[in-house]
Amino acid sequence: MKKILLTLVLILMIAGIGSPIISGMMMERVVKNAVDNINSTQGDTGSDIALSIVQYDRNFLSSKIEWKISLGSLGKIYGIDNIVLIERAKHGILEITSKTSLEKNRWFSTFIENQPEGKNPLDIQTRYEILGNIKSSLTLEGFSIKKGTGLVDILPAHLFIQSDKKAKNFIFKGNWEGMTAPGKIKLAGVFLDSTQDKISPYIWQGKTSISAEHISLGDGQKHMAIKGLTSDTTMAYDKKENSISLGMAYGIASIKSQEDTILDAFVRLGINEIDAQGYEDLAKIYSRETNHIMKNIAGSQQSPDDMPGYIKDMMGRNAPQLIAACEKLLRKGFEIKIADLKARLPQGEIKGDISLSLNQDMTMVQFIPVAMQPAAALELFSFKSDICIPHGLTGDNPNLLSPVYPGMKTGLFLKKEDNLIHSAKTRDGKLFVNGQEVLFN
Repeated sequence: MKKILLTLVLILMIAGIGSPIISGMMMERVVKNAVDNINSTQGDTGSDIALSIVQYDRNFLSSKIEWKISLGSLGKIYGIDNIVLIERAKHGILEITSKTSLEKNRWFSTFIENQPEGKNPLDIQTRYEILGNIKSSLTLEGFSIKKGTGLVDILPAHLFIQSDKKAKNFIFKGNWEGMTAPGKIKLAGVFLDSTQDKISPYIWQGKTSISAEHISLGDGQKHMAIKGLTSDTTMAYDKKENSISLGMAYGIASIKSQEDTILDAFVRLGINEIDAQGYEDLAKIYSRETNHIMKNIAGSQQSPDDMPGYIKDMMGRNAPQLIAACEKLLRKGFEIKIADLKARLPQGEIKGDISLSLNQDMTMVQFIPVAMQPAAALELFSFKSDICIPHGLTGDNPNLLSPVYPGMKTGLFLKKEDNLIHSAKTRDGKLFVNGQEVLFN
């Protein structure tokens, strides 16, 4: 029995001594794989931003890593070519913890020197788990920046980032107390919550929520205050249908200025049944051209003032690809939707819901007859809208209350008590507005 106990003790001792070595080796593998995966994603999108390990010193109980983020053309625009990170890690039994510093960056050292008592307001800590998850915590203490004759106060913030070892699944959670520039802007109570899963370099499935408790803008004469700002963005990927659905929801508890007050504003936007391949094709064109613009600006070959002309040239240069990508989007079920629109104004309440969807797969050429004969669109699209606006907002506007097309029997809106009401829908190849069929020649 004593021999068995002694053997177990020896095994545990060896495991305890060897664990830091093993965990250090595993961390190095996880880190290098993560770098390869991140660079692969950046390369796939045509970005010239790259992450590299300049030096990796692994010891028995600790490791020191020097990272470099090459910003490419973006760095040339802002005058910072690289960001150097020094990470010092301690090897544990089941995980590794580290602290990261920006000490080797001259621009950051200069920033620290200008802070009271030369204090570094940024703390970066990372935990590498044996199972492969990487969890980073960034904490920013408050500091001030001199702007002209005044100061801009940046308040404390915290950001948590979690990634799997393949850099395909991310979680972001953050909060920021805000910032103040007396007499100009005040921002308070900012929160971030996001989950993103990689489907492809251009398609990330998940949800991102951003909110701000208070925003005020003013120049001494005009002032605007916004409370309860919320923004939710979702992307859902259907593998079976190879389609994407995008959803956006925006809300504001109140907007107040010298002239107006808007309360409980909200709207939900949706684009559904998007062909995933068409979406990727458009994203590739956008990414390629954006990177091209960045490189030209960085090389002083192009000014931001040249953008309108460049966009025109870009549209012509990529016309065949853009048409092909857009045609992939024109599939049966493709839908654009505005839902749950509402807002309370001094004159009354606004409400609205609008949806437009395709009844069949289409090509660009098939839209030509629609331009010649608008009634043909009733076979191609399904449309539905319900809108209510306060009469006090528009008055007896004849453009709203009188027919605007010879085949209409009513105006776009009907007056009902203190509101203007609108309802329209397509049915059996016909269009009905406020319950009355619109007659086409």
